[in-house]
Amino acid sequence: MFRPSSKYLLKNYCFLFRTHTRSFLTNEYKCEEAWDAQKSSSLLNTVNLNDFFTTLTQNYTSKGVISAIDVDVFANAIRDSTYLDELKELLHKLRMSAETGNMLDSTHHATIRNYIKFGNIQDLVNMLRDPLNYGIFLDNFTANILLDKLVTSKNYELAANVAALTMLQEEYSNEITCALSQYACYKYLTECSDNIIQEPVKEEDKKKEEIKIRVKFLRNPYYDDHFDIKEISILSGWLYYKKYDQMLSFCEVLHKIKSFKIYNEVIELMQKQSDKTEEAKHIFDRCISLLNECSKAEIPLEESVKNLIENAINKTQKNDILMQQKLFEIWINTRENKLKEQLQRLERARRMEAINLKQKELEGEEQKLWFFENEDNIDLQIEEKEKLVDTTAKKKSEQNKLDENYIPPEILPKRK
Repeated sequence: MFRPSSKYLLKNYCFLFRTHTRSFLTNEYKCEEAWDAQKSSSLLNTVNLNDFFTTLTQNYTSKGVISAIDVDVFANAIRDSTYLDELKELLHKLRMSAETGNMLDSTHHATIRNYIKFGNIQDLVNMLRDPLNYGIFLDNFTANILLDKLVTSKNYELAANVAALTMLQEEYSNEITCALSQYACYKYLTECSDNIIQEPVKEEDKKKEEIKIRVKFLRNPYYDDHFDIKEISILSGWLYYKKYDQMLSFCEVLHKIKSFKIYNEVIELMQKQSDKTEEAKHIFDRCISLLNECSKAEIPLEESVKNLIENAINKTQKNDILMQQKLFEIWINTRENKLKEQLQRLERARRMEAINLKQKELEGEEQKLWFFENEDNIDLQIEEKEKLVDTTAKKKSEQNKLDENYIPPEILPKRK
């Protein structure tokens, strides 16, 4: 009787595990070789990140200035996870400065790739969800790589967060991004819906003393019902949006389309949510009734979305790979040109400062050499300054006397 060895079992277990966790994107799509090649340029290889970070921090502290190209160089020169916190700090400083509008596309891309490569996914998503403080945004390629990483590792909550970000950025041009976003939201709603907890409304303490503060103006409360939405369940599906009238109207429209087919999973999800709430029960019942009368899809919803992802990858992968490789080359040239422009500006500013300093020295020497010839003019200038000082002092003295002699008016009580 054949008894498999432990090495044989381990080998086959690893093979099955890799098969089960197979990613949607191929290694070719991620263009890691091309990305590493552009990061190995002579410019980036000469950067000492520790000294560079110290210089940038000191310059920001003393002058309040930080350069977008310097932050780009720092982001692209990172080789390990040691300097991710420093990168995060520099991104925040840049976002708070006037230079934020000059941030390069390669900075966004490099930051996201660094955090994905070194496993700091939670920190990355937190930064992406806080654009006011960090200003990092996904492009189609980083969105696809990040979504693929998250759904493969079954981190559907973070994947749904990323899908919501692509929606808020209104990026619908890439079919792979759209398909992966649909899959992320579906898996979150089906497998993480039990973890969705509605926060209880806190009752205000009636006995609590009110504290009033004088302010210059009042800002009216505003909620745009789009960018201000924070709950990931609402961002992932209309069912949790609680706009039940619109949901019913949409179901009625679908019911009238003869070619429309409904997935059983959608009806089951709606029924599950209906059982959890007493709100708008009649609308849920009506929606479920309408959808049950529609034709049913032949395959499960998850399989259908996976097919959608595979078709999108087969259709656009080649073009996406070529686009990434082309962008990497463009970014190398752009970085070098921006650095040359910055060096020229710094050199020009240094020369202007030296010229101004030399001009002041020459003016001082000129005054010494031509003092006796210009003595009368110098005396006139001194007299004019003294008159100006005397006039100002006189006005202050008169104002002080007025203040001392001021008698406040007597306020009489009102007659009843």
